Amino acid sequence: MNPTLKIITYMLAISIISGCSSTILESKPYKTYSIGSTVTASVGMPFIEAQTGTITKVKRWVGVLNSPDGWKVDDVYSSNFIKKELVYSGKSGSTIEIGYREYRSGLAAPAFFQSVKYDLNESKVIGFQNFQFKVNSADNSSISVVIIQD
Repeated sequence: MNPTLKIITYMLAISIISGCSSTILESKPYKTYSIGSTVTASVGMPFIEAQTGTITKVKRWVGVLNSPDGWKVDDVYSSNFIKKELVYSGKSGSTIEIGYREYRSGLAAPAFFQSVKYDLNESKVIGFQNFQFKVNSADNSSISVVIIQD
């Protein structure tokens, strides 16, 4: 067999074999806060984000025709993945509004959107699900809270 043809055959075989494989780049759960920390967010932005389960970054060969370097990186969500967010929606008088969003397997779950209102004259300590936080300040542009428990 021609040596050049042999090299091309070997390279083709290696690219086919590596195309069947994938590489896990990263896999970790996360929270955007810690107990006792002060968190600030603008209206429309989450001030608490927590997830259970993991997002795994997987690198897989797709070929140089499908990607400049031949590789594609995808996020793969575990079957038990749930991400919860508390989003500040603003203040009217002494009442603040907070939205709750929940994502499962990386997608928003329509049944898991909720908006709740709290009167800060009643208490500055707010509990929602497992989260508990104390409101330091709130106006129509931002909120500042201390995370008490999750």
